[in-house]
Amino acid sequence: MSVKNLDFFFNPQRIAVIGANEDKNTIGYSIFKNLLGHGFKGSVYPVNPKCEAVQGVEAYPKITSIPRDIDLAILAVPPAEILDTLEECGNKKVKGTIILCPDFKERVEDVHFFQRKMKQASERYGFRLLGPDSLGFIRPGINLNASLFPLIPPKGNIAFIVQSVTLSIALLDLTLSKKIGFSYFISVGTKIDIKFADLIDFLGVDPETRAIILYIESIKNGRRFMTAVRSFASSKPIMVIKSGKFDVSAHIALTHSGFMAGEDRVYDAAFKRAGAIRVDEIVDLFYLAESLAKQPRPKGNRLAIITNSGGPAVIAVDTLLKLDGELANLSQETLGNLRRQFPSVKHFQNPVDLLFESTEQDYYTAAKSCLMDKEIDGVLVIHTPSYASNSEKIAEAVVSAARLYPYKPTFTTWMGDEHVTSAREFLNEQGIPTFVSPEQAVRSFIYMHRYDYNLRLLHETPEVILKDFEPNEDKAEDIIRTASEEKRLILSFNEVKELLQSYGIPVVTTQKAQDEEEAVRVSESIGYPVVLKIDSQKLFHKFEHEGVILNLRNRDSVGEAFRKLKELAISLKDTHANVLIQPMVAKQGYELVIGTKKDPTFGSVIVFGTGGEMLETVEDYSIGLPPLNQTLAIRMMSETKIYKYLRNQKAYEKTLRYIEEILVRFSHLIIHFPHIKELDINPFFVTQDGGFALDAGILLEADILEGFQPVKGDFCPPHLSICPYPDQYIDIFKLKNGIPVVIRPIRPEDEPLIDKLLKSSSEQTLMLRFFRKTPDLPHEQLVKYCHVDYDRELAFVAVIRDGSHERIIGDVRMSRQPDLENAEMAVIVGDQWQGQGVGNTLCEHCLKIARELGIKKMWMEILQVNNRMLKRAEKLGFKKVSSDEDSVRVALELQAK
Repeated sequence: MSVKNLDFFFNPQRIAVIGANEDKNTIGYSIFKNLLGHGFKGSVYPVNPKCEAVQGVEAYPKITSIPRDIDLAILAVPPAEILDTLEECGNKKVKGTIILCPDFKERVEDVHFFQRKMKQASERYGFRLLGPDSLGFIRPGINLNASLFPLIPPKGNIAFIVQSVTLSIALLDLTLSKKIGFSYFISVGTKIDIKFADLIDFLGVDPETRAIILYIESIKNGRRFMTAVRSFASSKPIMVIKSGKFDVSAHIALTHSGFMAGEDRVYDAAFKRAGAIRVDEIVDLFYLAESLAKQPRPKGNRLAIITNSGGPAVIAVDTLLKLDGELANLSQETLGNLRRQFPSVKHFQNPVDLLFESTEQDYYTAAKSCLMDKEIDGVLVIHTPSYASNSEKIAEAVVSAARLYPYKPTFTTWMGDEHVTSAREFLNEQGIPTFVSPEQAVRSFIYMHRYDYNLRLLHETPEVILKDFEPNEDKAEDIIRTASEEKRLILSFNEVKELLQSYGIPVVTTQKAQDEEEAVRVSESIGYPVVLKIDSQKLFHKFEHEGVILNLRNRDSVGEAFRKLKELAISLKDTHANVLIQPMVAKQGYELVIGTKKDPTFGSVIVFGTGGEMLETVEDYSIGLPPLNQTLAIRMMSETKIYKYLRNQKAYEKTLRYIEEILVRFSHLIIHFPHIKELDINPFFVTQDGGFALDAGILLEADILEGFQPVKGDFCPPHLSICPYPDQYIDIFKLKNGIPVVIRPIRPEDEPLIDKLLKSSSEQTLMLRFFRKTPDLPHEQLVKYCHVDYDRELAFVAVIRDGSHERIIGDVRMSRQPDLENAEMAVIVGDQWQGQGVGNTLCEHCLKIARELGIKKMWMEILQVNNRMLKRAEKLGFKKVSSDEDSVRVALELQAK
C-alpha cells in the first residue's frame, strides 16, 4: 500500500480513542490525556460504552456512533476485542488505526491468527494500521502526541522510526534530556501493515523532515526496504541502528559462503548498497544527524587534528584508526605556514600539537592551513582551557577559518564543562558541530565519510566490461532441470563445471576415472603431479573429510589414492560417487573464494574474499548484493585485504580486471537461477595470466524436488532485493527512413551517450523536456538520470548503430510516485531524429510496460508552447486535468475500472 492514506494518518483532524476511560492506570486513560494535553487543534472523541464522558469530553458507545468522519482510530482495548473493533473501524471508513496493546504476542494464544486477521481487515477496508505492540507516534510540529509517552519533544527536522516499544520510551527520555527535536517519532511495533519502507516513502517527500533515523530489529521485505531507501538516500540522510549483531543462522549453512554470509554482514551490505549509514551507538545517531545538517560531507577519510593537549589527541587518533580512518599527511605548504606561525616549535606533524597557552591567532592559522590543504578531508580542533587562553575567542577564530572553506567539514571538541559552555553554544549557533569527547567527534567524521562513500557508490558510472555477453542459459537450465527430475539437491562436480563454464567462468581441466587403471592412464595424460578428489552427493566439503589428495607424482601414489577415495565412498554408502583427476597447479598464484547464499530478508547475496584452507580462519571477505556491474564489483573487491595486496603488485593489474569480469558473470548466473540456494567456488585460483575454479559445489533449493519452474520473463525475480536489468523489455522498430532502432531499458553505462544526446540537442528541445535550456548537466545529475532503480523508475532509450558504436537518439522515462500506483512520464528526441516516429514509439512502448506493471494512472506535464507533445498526448488518450499560464497537466487511466 506504500504511502496510501498516510497523509490522513499523520495529519489527522479527527481522532477517536476506543477504550478511553477514567482509570489513570490504563492505556486508554494515558493516550487520551496525551492527545488533549499538548495543544493539538484537532478533535478527539472518546469511545467507551461504559462512560458518558472521559476527562470532561462526551463519550460515544461505538465509533460508528460518532457523527463525524474519523481520520485516525486508536485502539486501547484488550486483545480479545481487537478484531471486532477493527471491523467497526472499517464500517466507519476510518483512514488509519493504531493498535497499542503492549506485549501483544505474550497476551494472545494464536499470534499468527490474530496478525492474519488484522492484515485482512486492513486490506479489506483500506485503512492503514500501525502496530500492534506500538507506542504510537508523536508529531511535535502540530502538537500531536498520539503515543503512550507523556511528554512531547521539541520540534525539529529529524524523523525517528523505532521498532521496539520499551526502547522507544528510553530513546524519548534521552532525546528530551539532550533537547533533540523531531519532525516525527514513530513506533512501528509488529509492522502488520505500516512498515519501514512505507514510512521512508512518506517521510522522503515530507518538507519538515531533513533526516531519517531507523532503529531496526528485523526487516520482512528486503526489496521494498531497499527501493525506498535508495529513492531518498541522496536527498535525505538515512541513518540506521540494527540490533542483533550476532546470529546463529550462518551456522546452519552447508557451504563456506553460506557460513560467512551471516545475517548481520548481509544487513551491512544492504545498508551500504542502498546508501544508508549504519552506526553502532544510539547517541551517535543524533550527533551524526547534527553534523550532516551543519557541515558538508568529507570526500575522504583523511582527518587532521589540531590540539593544545596531547592526551585528547591520542584518544582521537586511536578512535580514527580503529574505525579505518586515516591520519592525513600535512603538505609542505601547510608545514611552512605552521613553522612561520610557531618558530619555536622544531617539528610539526599530524596531530598538530600547539602550545598549551596558544592564542586565538594560533588556532586560526592552524585551522586555516589545514582546511586549505588538499591532502586533508576534514579538520578536528580540540581545545583544553588553560590559564592563558580565552575559549570563546578561540571558538570565534575557528569559526572564521571554517567560513573560508565551507566545502570542507570542521569538528570541534572543547574539553571541560562550565568553563567552555558559552564557547560550545557559540560554535553550535555558528553551524560548527561540537562534542564533549574527541571519540564522538571522530565517529561523526567517519560516519559522514561512510555516508558520502555509499552515495558515491550509487553515483559512479561503470565501464562496460562484458560486451555482447550471451551465456548459455539453456544448457545451465538443463543441468538444474535434470537434478530436479532425479530428485537431487546437490550437483555433481561435472555438472557444476558445465554450469559455470556456460557463463564463461573457467574451471580447471577435470576428468573422472571408473577404476584404478583408468585413474593412472588419465593422470599420465594430464601429466604429473595430479590431484585426486571424491565427487559424492553425500560429501560437500571434500577437503575437510580427506576427500582431496594432493601432489601425486607417480602411478603408485595415484593407485593408492584412488583406492583410498573408493574406501571413503563405501563408508559414505554412496555407490554413485566418482573419483576426479585434476592437474596439480604449481604456478605462483592466490586462492580466492566466490560464492552465494540465500538470505531470508534480502535474497541472494554474493561473497568474495581470500579462499582456500584458511578461508574461515582469515575471515577476509566482503558481501555484495546482485546485480553487480563493474563499479560494484570493484567496490566489493576493495573491501578485502587480498584485493589491496594484489593491487600493490603491478603484475596482477590485468588479473584484478579479470576478477571484476568473473564477478559480473557470476552475478548474471545468480540472477538467472533462483533455484540455487548456495554456491561455493573455493578456491578460485588466480595468477598473473588469469584464473580458474579448482573446486566448486552447488546446493539447490528444496522446492526443486517438486519440479523445475523457470522464471524467465519476471520483471524482478523474487530472490533478489534489487531489480536486475529488465532485458525482457527490449524491442526493435524502424524509422520512417528504414533505419533500424533498438528500444531498450537505460543502463548506468549509458551516461556518456546520454550526455552526448543532450549536448547535441537544441535549446528549444531541452526547454520543452526539462523546462530549462542548459545542456550541461553535472555528472551527479547525469548518473541519477542513467542509474535508475528499475523498481521505481523505468527509462527506455532509442539506440542506433553509429559505426562500431551505439548512439542514443531518444529517451522516455516513467517515474513511479511513492504510492506506486501513479507515475510521471517524460520524453526527449534528438533534433536530427524528430519527425521520424521515435517519440511516439517510445511513448507507446513505455505505456505498454506501465500497464503490464499494474500502474493505474500516467501523468505528464507539458509546456503550453509544446504543441507537438500536446497533440501526441491527446492521440495517446491523455486527458487534460489542470493548467496554468506555463504548462498543462494531463493524465491517462491505464487500468480498466
